[in-house]
Amino acid sequence: MFKTIRRLIGIVTILVVVLGALKSVFAWLSNSSSGNHELFVDEEESERQF
Repeated sequence: MFKTIRRLIGIVTILVVVLGALKSVFAWLSNSSSGNHELFVDEEESERQF
């Protein structure tokens, strides 16, 4: 029983760490000084840049 609880806590901890890392990456990408790292760029904007 204790092993099961420890495993569940470990899995939840790993998920929290992974989700926190993804949130940090997306926040870094959205706050970058150059707008080239945007995930959803309009086609019109991308055509104007070239």
